Amino acid sequence: MDFSYSSYEKLISLLKQYNYSITDYNNYKKYEKSVILRHDIDFSIKDSYKFSLFEESLGIKSNYFVLLSTGFYNPMEKRVRKMLRDMHNRGFTIGLHFDTTAYDNTDLNKPIQSEKHILEEILEAPVNLIAFHRPAPTALANNLKFPGLINVYSKEFFHDCKYCSDSRFFWRDNPYELITSQKYDRFQILTHAFCWAESDRCPAHVYKSFISQASWERYKYLTENIRNPEEFISEEEARKLWLNK
Repeated sequence: MDFSYSSYEKLISLLKQYNYSITDYNNYKKYEKSVILRHDIDFSIKDSYKFSLFEESLGIKSNYFVLLSTGFYNPMEKRVRKMLRDMHNRGFTIGLHFDTTAYDNTDLNKPIQSEKHILEEILEAPVNLIAFHRPAPTALANNLKFPGLINVYSKEFFHDCKYCSDSRFFWRDNPYELITSQKYDRFQILTHAFCWAESDRCPAHVYKSFISQASWERYKYLTENIRNPEEFISEEEARKLWLNK
């Protein structure tokens, strides 16, 4: 299974062919066979927004988790807020992607509730889902609960549902084979929109392009925030940095 949009479309077609209902964390028990589609936004809101449009073209809705403590994007930025609100308004569920290593607290409930409130302010909508970012074994083993939030790594969703993920461009279990085996009635399938594109790509190329793209985005932000940026760096010079020329 590669990381092209057509491959993801095949995944959705297989789920439908084998009578899985694509649903959410609140309603999955209503169906005899169900699947929850989850996307953690680790690197790029733009990729996730684009992927949500693709999913919408397939007639499906899914769940996206926003990482507030990341250094890769700013959820408070106007353009990012607009994309997140649009995703929510189009029927996609937005949850909190929480990094436990961002805090020294042993009691995580306070920072979790704080981030939940911030994300609700960004979305102008309630948030009731949490997914840990790169969860420690203790976070997976202890079946943690937090007021007002569904922990998608709780036993209910991580063990009672068949969990599979495309982390680091690698499937530990091939989802096509899992679906066609008909061994499981419940799935939680985690994908990262950052990995997916119209055609399959080499992971090393994806990461290198992501790094080089950052230099161009920095230049664009400079042009919006200082007068006469060309006095310091021209657009041509910025493009050369971007394209590694």
